[in-house]
Amino acid sequence: MAAQRKSDLHYTGDAKMKAAALKSGAPVKPVEKDADTAPVPSPAKQLQDQLQAHYQPLSRRMSVILVSLLVAFAFVGGWMGGTGGGLA
Repeated sequence: MAAQRKSDLHYTGDAKMKAAALKSGAPVKPVEKDADTAPVPSPAKQLQDQLQAHYQPLSRRMSVILVSLLVAFAFVGGWMGGTGGGLA
């Protein structure tokens, strides 16, 4: 059963938000299509780039170690297993 929203504005907080927006008095001007707007750098993207730069060497080193271990186990397994035509 889904919760139903109360229709009275007093309980939902809509009236308070609308009143605060009207009281702020900050002029809002519409954005024109031809207006040049400067892009705002994303702080999340900047943090992601910093984390990736910090952990990238560790990730490369770990992948090199894992591939080396895989090759070593494959070599040792093949060497220990032999060709199947051993001495019987």
